[in-house]
Amino acid sequence: MNDTLRILVAEDNPGDVELVREALREYNVDCKLYVARDGGEVEQYLERLGKYEDAPRPDLLLLDLNLPKAHGFELFQMFRAHAQCTATPVVIMTSSSAPRDRERAAALGAARYFCKPCELAEFLKLGSVVRDVVHERGLAVA
Repeated sequence: MNDTLRILVAEDNPGDVELVREALREYNVDCKLYVARDGGEVEQYLERLGKYEDAPRPDLLLLDLNLPKAHGFELFQMFRAHAQCTATPVVIMTSSSAPRDRERAAALGAARYFCKPCELAEFLKLGSVVRDVVHERGLAVA
């Protein structure tokens, strides 16, 4: 069994992907990241899931709501509908602080809702959010 935490990051901004990497390092979350840059890549990942080594079942999904080719909530529902992802925690990571987005994320069962801040120190707190979800769910973390 592979005990390295696997995180699928659905994020179209390469700068934010690097901030995610830094946040995880900052909070000692040892993991393998798989990055999907748009909704189409998330869909392809899900199609390949369980069939190919480059698409293992993720232990966690970090999902930006504003992605090209598909809205984050559509992807969230598609992710949840996949047989291997029904119980996988999802952390919404978005610039939207709209109450309706928070409510919809909660209704879909998001583990957390993280508003991307402008300040680096605040963004790095995403690592703490991920670490907390990992510990709550009893997922492997080195």
